[in-house]
Amino acid sequence: MHDIGQLSPRPLTATAKTPSPSPVGSEDSVLDGLPIGRFITRLPLLDADCRIVGYELQIRPQAPLPVLPGATSPNQIQDEALLTTVIDLDYQQALGDKLTLLSLDAATLGNPLLQMLKPERTLLLLPAGCSREAADQAAALARQGFGLVWDDMAEAQPIQVPGHVRIDTRQHNAMSLGHRAITARQRDAGKLIAAHVDTAETLEACKRLSFDLVQGYFFSQTLATPGRELQAGRLVIMDLLNLVMGHADFPAIEARFKQDAALSYKLLRFINSPAVGLRYPIKSIGQALVMLGHDQLYRWLTLLLFTHTQGDPRSRALLRHAVVRARLTETLGEQRLSREERGGLFIAGILSMLDALLGLPLAEALDRLKLPDTVVAALSTGTGPYAVYLQLAQACEQFDQTRIARLSTQAGLTPDAVNLAHVNALIWSEGLED
Repeated sequence: MHDIGQLSPRPLTATAKTPSPSPVGSEDSVLDGLPIGRFITRLPLLDADCRIVGYELQIRPQAPLPVLPGATSPNQIQDEALLTTVIDLDYQQALGDKLTLLSLDAATLGNPLLQMLKPERTLLLLPAGCSREAADQAAALARQGFGLVWDDMAEAQPIQVPGHVRIDTRQHNAMSLGHRAITARQRDAGKLIAAHVDTAETLEACKRLSFDLVQGYFFSQTLATPGRELQAGRLVIMDLLNLVMGHADFPAIEARFKQDAALSYKLLRFINSPAVGLRYPIKSIGQALVMLGHDQLYRWLTLLLFTHTQGDPRSRALLRHAVVRARLTETLGEQRLSREERGGLFIAGILSMLDALLGLPLAEALDRLKLPDTVVAALSTGTGPYAVYLQLAQACEQFDQTRIARLSTQAGLTPDAVNLAHVNALIWSEGLED
């Protein structure tokens, strides 16, 4: 990921491609006494090598939503809100070759909004049992290039429409999961997708059963091992982070860089990359440090913590997840904090995953770094100026609707602002090349 240095991205804004729908239902509606609205959430879709290849997007159910012409049920209203959000935010175009998985009601299969998506990069998640009409519509979409995904396909599917199969691992023990996978293969299913893979043990079982794709946050779990030693490369980066945080002189920082040839190479490769956009090449570590300055260098080093070890797909998946959280935290708070405070938003977001990266309790991991009190407060006690934005970013990941509504109100943000920040964070993360 050599372009993790896109550290000052241009602002991303929504581009309207469809007419603005007429609102139905009050924006002042409440959930447990709190205003609620249209919140989008994401779930990473990973291949067997732990590379994020796409996202499932969802919209919080039971929220007051705008209604487009032709909607006849609450499920259709929700589906149309999801489709409109994806299209309006240029999500498909920005994510390039990443997949988008959308869970849709059978009645939505004839919605013309589907034609505004890239079929070859769109997976439509459908219920296992559906009517003949819905099956015919699904087959027509498949002929256009859309991927169909049956959710935990039943043993006896009355209407056969080719597609992939998603199996909920929570509903099966190892034996029944294996039986389900074998049954799906015998029915000529496309790819096998495992849902709710939230532990390393479940991931290993899915690998043994040759699942093609997995969904879950297994990579963000802290894999603590007694007596575990930190890798030497990460210790060097943490030393550098402490030097930079202390605003050490550049010669001292340069001397530490020169003790690690790989780090020196990565710094020079980054500073001379198109992402930085310099007119003339930088040939020395000293020049690179001066060009970056302490703040940008610190941000680059925190990202490098996750990718310094070669051949570690879990860490790379963790980085992709962490940078979305960090960018979302930063975007949510950057207009509401002073210029002096904003710099810590991204750092708080990405270092909130430090325990999962290092396999240590978060308090112990943080003790190794000299961090500003405001960052430590957000990470350790959930207090201080960054806390509400970090917690809101985490709630968006967890699909915790009540918490999202409460924190958004606390932060003074509207549902549309949260949606825009969230999808823009996804878009921005896809600009960080592997």
